[in-house]
Amino acid sequence: MTIDEALRSGNVRTGDNGLVYGVVPAAPNLESSGDDRGVERLVAAVPRTLVPRLGRAACYFVPWLLKQKRSVVVGLEPAAEGEARKELCHHLDVKPIGNLLLISLKFYEHDSYGLAMEFFDKIAYLAALNPPGAEAGGDFDGLLRRELEKGKPGELTSEAWEWRAALGEAGVKRTEEAWRNYRRAAETDALGLYMAALYTDVFYEDMFDPNPEFPPLAPDLVYERVRAVERLYPANRGFSLQMVRQRPRRHRPAGSAKS
Repeated sequence: MTIDEALRSGNVRTGDNGLVYGVVPAAPNLESSGDDRGVERLVAAVPRTLVPRLGRAACYFVPWLLKQKRSVVVGLEPAAEGEARKELCHHLDVKPIGNLLLISLKFYEHDSYGLAMEFFDKIAYLAALNPPGAEAGGDFDGLLRRELEKGKPGELTSEAWEWRAALGEAGVKRTEEAWRNYRRAAETDALGLYMAALYTDVFYEDMFDPNPEFPPLAPDLVYERVRAVERLYPANRGFSLQMVRQRPRRHRPAGSAKS
């Protein structure tokens, strides 16, 4: 099924926050293994004050996304026995006439946390493509500049770290460009993490690989960034910020011996 055909077959809705989304059902002969699971609440977690920054955007949740030559198609059934196909987790099409985000529910069939992180990360990316006004973005910009002045290393993703490093290497003519790219990457990371923390618990030690290619952002700076975007885009009714924190330690029962 082509993307256009899938969009016409989807159940298009508009969330209370104004976000347009749809769910494309799997083939009728398949069991509904929760294709609609949590999608409504997932969408509802996006702050209504952030949605205008997405522009003309729509998100569709589809069964499977498949790469075929130079195109992407939607699959309604699992791969046949012996069939080799390239499945994608998402597809993002950014155009002047509007932005389209497709997310595969079957790709994350057994990973609801991964589904949420994928969705919020891409929504954050779309929002960051449309910079806020000087007044709205000043708080976050000021926070980033203060962190840079203090010289504390660390970022949430390698992309933000690379652009941060480019700031120090850029000449006068490229400094403005490097700052725009760094700010966009840092805001994308902060917004995605903020929305994820509205939707579910997020633990600091799960945010970085054991051997990262860049220094991780310190917990107190993660806290500051998430709080900064919360002030700009307050949570919708029914959601509250589950602050990023360390996973609780298991206490050893009294009198137990070490192994």
